[in-house]
Amino acid sequence: MLALGTASTAAASAILLGETATPLLLVMAYLFSYGAYMMNRSAEIEQDITSHPERTAHLSSRRRYLPIISGGSFLLGYALALTVNITFFGALLIPLGLSLLYSVGSKKLVGVFGVSKLKDKLLVKNLAISLGWSLIPVLVGLYYLRFAPVLGFIALFIFLRGMGSTMFFDIRDVEGDREQGIKTVPVVYGAPVTYKAIVALDVVGLVYLGSAVIVGVLPVFALVLAALPLYALGYAAFARRPGADLSFICDNVADAEDLLWGPLIYIGATFL
Repeated sequence: MLALGTASTAAASAILLGETATPLLLVMAYLFSYGAYMMNRSAEIEQDITSHPERTAHLSSRRRYLPIISGGSFLLGYALALTVNITFFGALLIPLGLSLLYSVGSKKLVGVFGVSKLKDKLLVKNLAISLGWSLIPVLVGLYYLRFAPVLGFIALFIFLRGMGSTMFFDIRDVEGDREQGIKTVPVVYGAPVTYKAIVALDVVGLVYLGSAVIVGVLPVFALVLAALPLYALGYAAFARRPGADLSFICDNVADAEDLLWGPLIYIGATFL
């Protein structure tokens, strides 16, 4: 679902740029996102035992294939990118670097962040993932060798959505992260504070989106994206109810948010 969500966000960015998303663009968006996802799953099997026992059991029996799938996705994606333009190809090294530093890590990070993986530092994990998502409009602009201010402004909105979304998933993973010594916002400050931070980010996103449309840096039809933080406020409120199945909400409701980007922008651009 994550990889499809990346393709949907890429399609939305193309529409905002005044272009029609090509099948090649969507396939590459899927491949790079899927490659990064499988890299992370391969690196975190032990850490996921507590938070995702069923998924971990399923992946453990196929562990040797995960690096092959991840590497194959990246290789195919880069081969396709070479057929587009060299600038686009070079820029795609950034998300690969972020994926490696997040999932695999490097000893050089210790001197900067005090940890060997980006995911192990408080808020750095959320910032890294959100930054990766916010690069999608920029990469789409490079794909078409066009850059319009609208891409930069929508990138900031994507960044805000990413911060709230990653914090919500951290609430679900709090027990596993605590056992592994990974400092996330819910591990350090607790779920109630994290929910308040998520709501604050959703509200900031709504205000930002409305302000960007009012001053004219985003088109009026971009207001349809207000449905995304409203959607997030809804599932976060439902998740706080006693007995709520947080795993189900994360995997089937929250994770589906990214799929809405393309359809929402298409509807907005067509009817508004």
